[in-house]
Order: sequence, then C-alpha cells, then structure tokens
Amino acid sequence: MQEPAIEPFKGIPERDGYVLTWIRKDKLNELTNTTIDEGLELLPWACKIAGCSAPTLKKKLFRYRDVLDMDKGGCVRYSTGSGSPWKFQAPEFKEFVLTHKREFMKSEEI
Repeated sequence: MQEPAIEPFKGIPERDGYVLTWIRKDKLNELTNTTIDEGLELLPWACKIAGCSAPTLKKKLFRYRDVLDMDKGGCVRYSTGSGSPWKFQAPEFKEFVLTHKREFMKSEEI
C-alpha cells in the first residue's frame, strides 16, 4: 500500500492560514533540515575574503551601506544589534570585494 507523503487532518478546520497535517518522519526531517539562510556566509568568512579584521571590515561596509544592504537589493544583511549576525551572499560579496579591491587593500584607517 502506498502511503501519502502529506495528508491534511480533517478533524480541525483551517485557522488563520494554518492547517494541521500528517507528515511522515523522514519527510519531516527533510523539512526541518532545510535552512532559509542557504548560500549565506557569516562575518568571519567575509573577513577572510576581504583580508581585514572584523572592526575594519564593518567600517568599510558601512561606507557602502546604500549599495550593499540586502533591504536595498545588495548582498549584505547588516546586524540589527547584539546577537544579530552579519550575513553575506557569497558570490555577490566576492565580486564586490574584487571590484573595490583598492578600497579593501587600503590601511586600517578610512
């Protein structure tokens, strides 16, 4: 007998756009192991790419915030406070650093 992958539970009506469903354990594991942040890298990775320390990189990134901010179509998710990580779209950020190589090779002071 072939079992359905997902079957709605008919005992509870839909509420606020949510539906209670039956999901096989193996399918549940696949769903929970999928990350939304796939393809994003964190600040230590960006420091290696740019070749500078985190405080220096942050100063340089704030200079280009209008271009780099993901909310404005860029490739950097800026930290919104303590505990909020910086995130970088890897290919786009590498390309940006190569394009602005002179700026990233300058001394620590900006």
